[in-house]
Amino acid sequence: MRGVLARLEEALLALLLLFMVSLAFLNVLTRYLFRYPLAFTEELTVNAFVWATLMGIAVGLREGREGAHIRFVALTEFLPPPWPRVFIALGFLATAFLFFLLALLAWGQARDDLALGAISPALGIPNAFYTLPTPFLALLVAWRGLEGAYRTWRSR
Repeated sequence: MRGVLARLEEALLALLLLFMVSLAFLNVLTRYLFRYPLAFTEELTVNAFVWATLMGIAVGLREGREGAHIRFVALTEFLPPPWPRVFIALGFLATAFLFFLLALLAWGQARDDLALGAISPALGIPNAFYTLPTPFLALLVAWRGLEGAYRTWRSR
């Protein structure tokens, strides 16, 4: 059963991808038709790509018993039960830990952007617009990692 958060994640990810493709296409059109590239499209596309990457990681961790991401299985395929399950759960926990650290560091960057009043070069908007979503998306990935560890551990 798919939850509301799962559908919201996928919808936001699809919207981000549509936004990025549209901006990139607009930039190509203006560059080759009018010989005038739109500098702001790169700024928006790069930051949207960071958000889409974090959301994609969260979606991949959510899918299936062991997640949908590529993983190194040479060790877990040859171990007797319950060791494969233990190592897969540890992988999810390591992912959760690393993305929790990323959330802390990203929060520090967003806080600094707010305190310093840093402005983006192309659009002249506060950098915090770009950096504030990152710690929350990293926490979403960490949460999905914890869910994956729990899901793996309790599976038989």
